[in-house]
Amino acid sequence: MKTIQDIKKEREEKQTQLFKECGLFWAFSNQQFAENKTPLKEGEKYVSIGAGGYLPKGNVDTFLNGMKEQDKWYAAEVKANKGARRANIVYELANHESYYTGDISAALSALGEEYTRKEVMKVYLEEREAVLERN
Repeated sequence: MKTIQDIKKEREEKQTQLFKECGLFWAFSNQQFAENKTPLKEGEKYVSIGAGGYLPKGNVDTFLNGMKEQDKWYAAEVKANKGARRANIVYELANHESYYTGDISAALSALGEEYTRKEVMKVYLEEREAVLERN
């Protein structure tokens, strides 16, 4: 059975491949833009995807469809590995400091539609005391 770390690593590798395929690059200054930009087809322009990411406009649909497919793949992998599903919830709760704030909203949003508030709250309540005792 895969661990959540295995699944996340595989997702990262798939994303890296998609980014290369689509010519996606990151730039936070004009110098980085000039150094990192990928080749364009004649007459094409770059578009921003936000957070410093840019790609050729003609590759936007490929990028968006690829990300949707990867999201489906990731959800299926987590679902197929039941322990990974719980580990994913625990990870997002910790990542969004839910154990300290008492608010699971950000973690629930990061997890996506595959997870219910009831499921996430159950894990939160089961894990909260142990987390607080460790810290």
